[in-house]
Amino acid sequence: MPNDSQSSETVRSARLDGRRVLFEVEEAGALVPCSISLGALQDISARRHFKTAEVLQCFAKAQPRIEAAARHKLRTRFHAPGAMLNLWADDFEDLPADSLPHQPAAAS
Repeated sequence: MPNDSQSSETVRSARLDGRRVLFEVEEAGALVPCSISLGALQDISARRHFKTAEVLQCFAKAQPRIEAAARHKLRTRFHAPGAMLNLWADDFEDLPADSLPHQPAAAS
């Protein structure tokens, strides 16, 4: 069974801030403050509208993909230490398949 403690911790720390969700990822031993726009969250979840209560649930479901995009952006673009890393819809368009978390095949 996979260890979900890191995922659960990140979900607990995720919070809605108006038009974005704030969260942190750990990269190279440091916590990096991040945000994802509601537009990007809508795009990757294929939902156009959220009730406020649904935003963090949607974030939790897409969390592995969101964290993969954040790590990819940290590794491939300049990021000032301590600065907020913002994720937008286009950050998910060119995400290499090998940077996405492994998704087990669905049972038939």
